[in-house]
Amino acid sequence: MDDSRQVLVIEDIAPLREALAERAADVFGVARAHEAGSLAEARAWLRDHREIDLPLIALVDLGLPDGSGDAIISELAGDSNATCIVTTIFEDDGNVMRALGAGAQGYLLKGDDISAIEERLRGLERGEVPVSPQIARKLLERFRIEARAPVEVDVAITQRETDVLRAIGRGLTIAEAAHALGIGAHTVGTHVKNIYRKLNIASRAEAAIEAAKRGLV
Repeated sequence: MDDSRQVLVIEDIAPLREALAERAADVFGVARAHEAGSLAEARAWLRDHREIDLPLIALVDLGLPDGSGDAIISELAGDSNATCIVTTIFEDDGNVMRALGAGAQGYLLKGDDISAIEERLRGLERGEVPVSPQIARKLLERFRIEARAPVEVDVAITQRETDVLRAIGRGLTIAEAAHALGIGAHTVGTHVKNIYRKLNIASRAEAAIEAAKRGLV
């Protein structure tokens, strides 16, 4: 088993949490996936057990008893080694865009077959973005609507910011973009903030749309 990464499943329904933890441990090759049933439990585990130098994969439910999983996703957004994948029943635009805006790097619906969820998680190891088909269709429709709207794409960004925007458009995490570009994760994070400010956007989904508009992906 691989002890060079950590896996955390945040889900309040115990049987589902256990099933997801078992599948995630198998997918990511760890001895066990850690479990939390609430935001408080997740924060306690992160405080006491998070090893910042190790990659962390967090499966995060949105409807938790003490708040929305978006909060944890936002808190982990500054952790360049953390990858947050939403696992939820919510497929409405509001929840999808809030989660992606908070920094989620995948969105899976709990209504999917558990084997399908497992296979989409395995895709993460191949550089794929784990997204349920319903959510992928929703994002594509949003992209078509955005693409039809009159937009200006001539807002100037630097060449390095363009490189970072291209990486985001390809679905790379901050850590992966840093590795691909040969620069530090903190530097990539700074470029991302500058891109968001200059282009007046607030989420990875919007950044991916902007990258497509500019012909970068």
